[in-house]
Amino acid sequence: MSLNKQMVLFIASLLMILLAGTFSLNLSNTKNFLQEQLHSHAQDTATSLGLSLSSLQDPNDLSSMETMINAVFDRGYYKNITLKNTEGELLYQRENTETMEDVPEFFIHTIELSAPTAEALVQSGWIPVGTLSVTSHTGYAYIELWNSTVTLLTWFLLAAIVSTLIIIYALKVMLAPLKKMEEQAKAIVKKEYLIQEPLPKTTEFREVVAAMNAMVSKLKMIFERDANTAEKLQKMAFQDPVTELHNRRHFEMLLDSLLDPKEDAIPGTICLVRIQNLKILNEQYGYITGDKLIKSLAEEVQSNLYHRNSLFARLNGTELVAVLPNSDPKQVQPQAEIITKRLSKILKQLSIEASKTSLSIAYICYEPGQTRSTLLANLDFAMSEANQLGENQVYFYETEKSSRPSHLAWDKKLDQAFFEERFLLFQQNSYDHNREIHDQEVLIRLTDFDGIVRSAGYFMPAIEQLNRIEEIDKLVIQKVLQFLQHPSNHPVAVNLSKSVLENPLFKKWLITTLTTSKAHLSSLSFELPERLILEEKGTAWPLIEEFKQLGVGFGIDHFGSALTNISYLQTIRPNYIKLDPSFSKTICIDEQTKNYVASLCELAKSLDINIIAVAIENQEQQKAFADLGTEYFQGYYYGAPSALIHKEKR
Repeated sequence: MSLNKQMVLFIASLLMILLAGTFSLNLSNTKNFLQEQLHSHAQDTATSLGLSLSSLQDPNDLSSMETMINAVFDRGYYKNITLKNTEGELLYQRENTETMEDVPEFFIHTIELSAPTAEALVQSGWIPVGTLSVTSHTGYAYIELWNSTVTLLTWFLLAAIVSTLIIIYALKVMLAPLKKMEEQAKAIVKKEYLIQEPLPKTTEFREVVAAMNAMVSKLKMIFERDANTAEKLQKMAFQDPVTELHNRRHFEMLLDSLLDPKEDAIPGTICLVRIQNLKILNEQYGYITGDKLIKSLAEEVQSNLYHRNSLFARLNGTELVAVLPNSDPKQVQPQAEIITKRLSKILKQLSIEASKTSLSIAYICYEPGQTRSTLLANLDFAMSEANQLGENQVYFYETEKSSRPSHLAWDKKLDQAFFEERFLLFQQNSYDHNREIHDQEVLIRLTDFDGIVRSAGYFMPAIEQLNRIEEIDKLVIQKVLQFLQHPSNHPVAVNLSKSVLENPLFKKWLITTLTTSKAHLSSLSFELPERLILEEKGTAWPLIEEFKQLGVGFGIDHFGSALTNISYLQTIRPNYIKLDPSFSKTICIDEQTKNYVASLCELAKSLDINIIAVAIENQEQQKAFADLGTEYFQGYYYGAPSALIHKEKR
């Protein structure tokens, strides 16, 4: 029982005891008063009637005596009036035989009132004639006592109800800080930090709340300190301090993931921007001016070459690079030329128009499966060709013709694949330290015309270029919900694309489908990449809350690669995070990567968020992540993806 209820019960009990005592005292006093009234009334009547009878001229005139007795008796307040002669013989008697119908029997039996009898001597002169006896009737006393009791009970009941309501309200107001302290304590367990303001007026509560607020502030400060530490480690390890882009180390880590065919990578374009004669500019105008130039150029590169899932980095003092997955190289040329034209305006803004600084831009296409060294060698060759063209020139080096069908050909090919239902669901499981399955990540595959099962990297570029990503998302969701109509052995995780955030109709369809589905939603989780969650905060975060209300789990994919403060985890509270696969490439050899991953794990654990390391290829990687605090693992070390099917429970 809650403290509030106990206090209400205790105070109400004291109030009821007080009211019961007051009621009993009033009832007793009323009873004693009526009892005395009955005795006094009988005695007064006997005395006055005896005197009246004694005043008769003829003491033997019995008829006159009867008349006088009847006149008094008919008033109705007497049980009986009796007249006897001096020898004790009955001369006349009147008795009241009426019952008390207005008073309950239990009340009469519970409260006993005695009917007192009073006597008076009737005489003629100084000679006694007889004895008059008058007995009062208790009926009217009972009626008066009953009415008084009912009135008192009604008043006391009303007073008890009103007083109890006042007590409940007063305790609710007085104990409100206690309820807020309870909420504070529960929030601390959930790693949430609530400050209770204003402080309560009650001295004891105010002191306790002040202590709780101080503790919450301290815990919040510790969390923010850990988040800031993780951000500092990230910047030290992966961020260029001048441009705030990825540095070369992080670029190479991310590029290796983009080139890994096992990660369902897709082809794209990589563009290199080189600043010519930067050394001369630094010597002439100073390194501060040179840094301003590089920072301005970095902003221009990001603005003009931005593409979905694009990656920007600074390779060295004079080179910036942009990786544009699933981009058409024909669209890069005009954007690159805009960057070269913007150089003169930047130099003018820095008041160094006389500088001999110029740009050379080269770009090539890349395919999953290429090695980083081969790709960068081709990019260096393209840059040398751009240098030979002169100042502020753009050069495209086409290494080989793609054997992929054109997007127009893909349109018909996809139509036929949808019609023939040749899209399949595969799974790649994540495991704990004991190789027990944590969840099954769903992957989409296509059975091609030749019967070969193709990974998403084969057809997803065309899906995106043809704006059919929503269609493939709906297909995956419907298949998964159909799969989950039967109890699943393990939770199923589905990756969502940006289309669910960009298209309100698709989002509405998804929520409606989940609401009306007969699937076991508790076994379903959706994943969004970290970059999308940060860039589309206005639509992504409300969608996450809707998932939680439906009982659907949520996870963050590619976590840790975005150059940002990760304290936002405290707000959205995912069920789990999947570390970016780029960490797996260097976790065994790079100390800065280890320190950063360790800080991520520590922060996630403080929020009770599960951590999954992905792209695990060998035992050394698995052990390295485990030593840093990672709980779950996913990758080809545990096996290649397989068809999503129900497995019989043993």
